[in-house]
Amino acid sequence: MKTQVSKIFHFDMAHRLTFHKGKCVNLHGHTYKLEVIVSGNIDENGLIIDFGDLKNIVNKNIVDKLDHSTAIYEKDSLLMNAFPKTLKHNIFSNETTAENLSKWIFDKLVKLLTIEQVRLWETPTNQVTYTK
Repeated sequence: MKTQVSKIFHFDMAHRLTFHKGKCVNLHGHTYKLEVIVSGNIDENGLIIDFGDLKNIVNKNIVDKLDHSTAIYEKDSLLMNAFPKTLKHNIFSNETTAENLSKWIFDKLVKLLTIEQVRLWETPTNQVTYTK
């Protein structure tokens, strides 16, 4: 029987949605809440993974890269051409929706962890779940 462990993280990031017909076409930011859920068998010490190790892996590979950055869709000619490259940013191959970001996070972490699920809140009331 597998057991699941989760840890919650927070980061702030700006983005815009190029296709959006409303206010999200404008550059804006969110305080994201990220929950990473991993699974496994409990080892001889009673752990699946040390919470400190999980924290370090997610911070190094996700949070540190995204926090206080701007997410830019590679086909967004406005930001790609005008955004100061000296400012912290990340370029994505898809629109920077919560759905696409949760998949991107999952795909990065699945190489490092036995990940079951990523939950990403864009606001306190808007959340996406990406599951393998």
